[in-house]
Amino acid sequence: YEGRTAQGAVKDGASLDELFEDLFSDYAPEALEAIRAKYATKGQVFEAPALIADKARDMLRHYVTHILPNGLKAQVVAYSRLAVVRYLDALVLARDELLAQAEALNPEDKLIDDEGLCRRPLAVQAQVQAWRYRQTLASIEFAPVISGSNNDDPAWKPWTDGAKQKSRVERFKRPLVHADPAKRDPLAFLIVKSMLLTGFDAPIEGVMYLDRPIREAELLQTIARVNRTGHGKAFGLVVDYYGLAHHLKEALNVYAAEDIAGALRSLKDEVPVLRDRHLRVTDLFSARDIDELSDVEGCVQALADDRLRAEFTVKLKQFLSSLDGVLPRPEGLPFVRDAKRLAFIHARARNRYRDTPVLGKDVGAKVRKLIDDHVLSLGIDPKIPPISLTDADFNTHVGRQANDRAKASEMEHAIRAHIREHLDQDPVAFRKLSERLRDVLNQLQGQWDELTKALQTIIDEVRAGHLVPGAASPEMPEHCAPFMRLITDAVGGERDLTTAERQRLLDLTVEVVQAIADDLIPTFWQPHRLAGQAALRTRVFELLMDSRLLPPAQSEPLADKLMRLARANHERLANA
Repeated sequence: YEGRTAQGAVKDGASLDELFEDLFSDYAPEALEAIRAKYATKGQVFEAPALIADKARDMLRHYVTHILPNGLKAQVVAYSRLAVVRYLDALVLARDELLAQAEALNPEDKLIDDEGLCRRPLAVQAQVQAWRYRQTLASIEFAPVISGSNNDDPAWKPWTDGAKQKSRVERFKRPLVHADPAKRDPLAFLIVKSMLLTGFDAPIEGVMYLDRPIREAELLQTIARVNRTGHGKAFGLVVDYYGLAHHLKEALNVYAAEDIAGALRSLKDEVPVLRDRHLRVTDLFSARDIDELSDVEGCVQALADDRLRAEFTVKLKQFLSSLDGVLPRPEGLPFVRDAKRLAFIHARARNRYRDTPVLGKDVGAKVRKLIDDHVLSLGIDPKIPPISLTDADFNTHVGRQANDRAKASEMEHAIRAHIREHLDQDPVAFRKLSERLRDVLNQLQGQWDELTKALQTIIDEVRAGHLVPGAASPEMPEHCAPFMRLITDAVGGERDLTTAERQRLLDLTVEVVQAIADDLIPTFWQPHRLAGQAALRTRVFELLMDSRLLPPAQSEPLADKLMRLARANHERLANA
């Protein structure tokens, strides 16, 4: 919840004189008397074009600064149907004025970074954001949705037509920004009086601008419209131009206290939440005697622990999500530096351990841009996956690490990631590679120079394809090798096989692989092919039994493993 200035809010029950004095406090007494003579009722005040124009400018500035960067849309709830229609013209004019102001910015302001933006006046922030998103802002559309009446102005007909209203609602629900032009829609503002305040589900709506009195159940249903989560939105924002906070509290009183705890939060209350979440994520490192986030390698080494890494990712996302809600307000500035550092540590950990997820839409676009720009400037592109050990630049990447310990860690986890990626395609070979890695790490623990040399040897062998020395036979095609290793492991384990046994295993492997390859079609592993999969599994089991190399109790699970191996190697078998 955010209340927009004393002048923009009207307390329920205020006398008309108080209302005039509040809304038009900057006017001279003579001008105030002229306004009193022209507008006799509170309704006429809220329908006054000048007041609507002022609020529309404020709404546009707020929307462009806080909502548009996250690609969300807005709903305006106006005092009357006449006010709705007047808001349409006022919002279009406010948008055009803001774009003109953005165009007139000096070159330095147009290029200002996000941290510097937080230090600028609110009006300048809006102009800079308008410049950044000028193409989207120039294309957005505004549409009233109001009920009809026999005495309506004919110009209102497009806004009361039921079929057109339904079409606009569907358009509003589509993304404002999407890679596929066919899926996005520029209709960004719906302006209403009473329609669409109940039973209207649009997760894309990020903010509701309230400018009329609403009470009790209708008020709760109204603000529920903006609180549907989705499109990366964790909560909705109500911006109040009428002064409804006390009505909200009254409406919530009908619920049990535990059901509504935290239901209505002022944006001012987000700063303590932000401070707490910042402390929670930084404490993960200070509790491990890492006092400075500038010790990036120390932080990344601490994150070698799987549980700590998962906890760090969750708490970092929470911290960055809170920061996105506060920025670009200046209250967020003290946290920006650590947000950048923590994001860089996250990026380094993701590159090191390969299993750390990207931050993605779990944090808002304002913060994502802030940290991505910083991480990019330090040589890591958050959108590019971690470098693989088979990449031609892997050795160069390792060479950039701070010391031998960091190099060894980078190499170790690159090998682990390679094993995870390929384990299903050749389980025996990669299981043995994993065991070899474990033995090397145990033998050379703490001997970083020797460890890097041993790990480099493993990496060189992986690149050359020498995973299991002597496992393949010259007579056997390469695509059969994983199947041969799996069957051999089931039959003989670690013992040496005789020449005759090995020949029988080779013949069996070729038969099994050929049977699988004969049945494979592009859609073989899809759910509607279950009957074909079952038939193939039965055929594989029969081949194992006919070979008499294994008893039935071992042939059953081996047949299942061979089917999983076939699925993992589908493309390889299909192209053999």
